[in-house]
Amino acid sequence: MSDDLDSALWKAAWRFSDTRIQSLARKVIHAMQRMAASGIFGDDYRSKSVWDEYCHEAQEGPHPMLEAAFDQTVDPMIAWHIDQLDQSERQLLEIALADGAEEWGDIAVAVRKSLQGIAIDRDLSKFENC
Repeated sequence: MSDDLDSALWKAAWRFSDTRIQSLARKVIHAMQRMAASGIFGDDYRSKSVWDEYCHEAQEGPHPMLEAAFDQTVDPMIAWHIDQLDQSERQLLEIALADGAEEWGDIAVAVRKSLQGIAIDRDLSKFENC
């Protein structure tokens, strides 16, 4: 295979993996938005969903006990969505995520990082009690 074709294939795989990881993160976000807020931040924060609380934790934390609770909530959601992928799609994502690494990439870690990035960038000012 020529170097140009090899390079083009890698670029396509990276673009695909970026788009697909973002899509998986959005699916997890949608599920979290459908879960009523637990009220862990009390009256200081008017969250409506677990996603709102997750964003608050991402921006104001980490709070070790809350971080563990969010892991227990989010990790199974991520795993479920990854399990829904076709084997070939999962392999392509793992290969693209592992570029330059000794082992294949971890899709769950990539989705988690994407979730964190989206949560950190979210404007939460409408949830604050003044």
